[in-house]
Amino acid sequence: YIYLRANTVHSLTEMSHWFHRNPLKATVPMKFEALRKCSKGEKCNEILTQLKAGRTHLLGLVSKADSGVDEVTAAFTEYLGLLRGLVEAPQGEESKLRSLVSFKWTNSIGGRTPSVHSDAWFEVISIVIDVAIWHTKHAAVLASSDSIDLEVAKQVHRSLKLAAGMFLHVKEQLLSKLPASPDKAADTDPRVVEAYAHQSQAEAQEVTLARALELGHKPGIVTALADETSKLFVLAGDALKTLDQAQVSKWSSYLALKAAFYESYTYCFFGQEMLAQEKCGDSIKILQHSQALSDRASKLCEKYARTKGPGSIARPERHPFFQKLAPMVKLHLDKSVRENGFIFYQKVPEELPALEPHQAYGLATPEDFTLPPHHPLWTEESYAAFQVAAETTEKYDTKAAAAHEEISPVPEPDIAPGKPPQPQTKSGCSVS
Repeated sequence: YIYLRANTVHSLTEMSHWFHRNPLKATVPMKFEALRKCSKGEKCNEILTQLKAGRTHLLGLVSKADSGVDEVTAAFTEYLGLLRGLVEAPQGEESKLRSLVSFKWTNSIGGRTPSVHSDAWFEVISIVIDVAIWHTKHAAVLASSDSIDLEVAKQVHRSLKLAAGMFLHVKEQLLSKLPASPDKAADTDPRVVEAYAHQSQAEAQEVTLARALELGHKPGIVTALADETSKLFVLAGDALKTLDQAQVSKWSSYLALKAAFYESYTYCFFGQEMLAQEKCGDSIKILQHSQALSDRASKLCEKYARTKGPGSIARPERHPFFQKLAPMVKLHLDKSVRENGFIFYQKVPEELPALEPHQAYGLATPEDFTLPPHHPLWTEESYAAFQVAAETTEKYDTKAAAAHEEISPVPEPDIAPGKPPQPQTKSGCSVS
């Protein structure tokens, strides 16, 4: 979550604890020996050398959340370009090399046991998902820095939109490349990818909402932004509902508390809007609903803290933005009750007034993502130099080999949560 004061650089500590982050995917080093056995000539050897080195370099960068986006993007583009020759021939047809190499990857909510597939598309998908997860972690690290300016805020916003676009591309364009159903709750499960996409977009939307709050936009605009943000978190949670809850319960709890939190914000500002229109009875009913949602969000924070499962530790209830919600709702509810008693004398309706239709103000749209083209090393000549006998091509097998050995997780720093200082702004955030 981003908080910026116009034209200043200021302290923002422990901001990463506004976010829940699942672990990075883990894999094993690859030598691409199966390809080397059918390679003929220096051009093939150069491709194989670059594949091995490019994969190692990219994974090293992704293991550190504070790596530079430009550096990660360059390594990502380089390696995917090299991988393209394993899934598509330079002329465009399916590559004869697609099924020669077995790739092993753990799943971000699946522990240490890897999924194993002899399919280069599985490697492409795994790499794209892993880098998308890295973008969400990079955004959290940037947001937790001691000093942050508008330029950094834009980087956080863009990283989250990039992640959303990458997850959407995997779901809509790449998963269908795999000829068999994925393991349940694997990162190739469309429900998992969909949850990631909605969460990344929702968190990008949080940045937009924080800006609107600190710039003092009209309640109607804040209502619209908060409503859309809440709905995105709901969609992310809905995607996980049919999965094994033992695997996703902590993640689901986080998404539920964020949805309730922003729904409370929605009705808090909707209530203010109704009071401004002298609909005091409606305002009271709406703000009472906001208060109930705020209480629910607090209970969901407690549930999240108790729930065991994969993921970094988030402490939303300790964040000033969260801590200011309940007092803000009470302040406006008390004002509406007081004004109704002195001036309006309106009946409080039994039914909750419906939210009014609103424009889609400032929605954080996922950035388009497409796979890069073939690396320049892939030419018709270099592709033809790989001479594959029919009997050496392994068929894709969904039962294949989820290897018996476990893969150690990627080491990631675990920052002990602490209580951040209280920003001196009305919303608990500083935005330019």
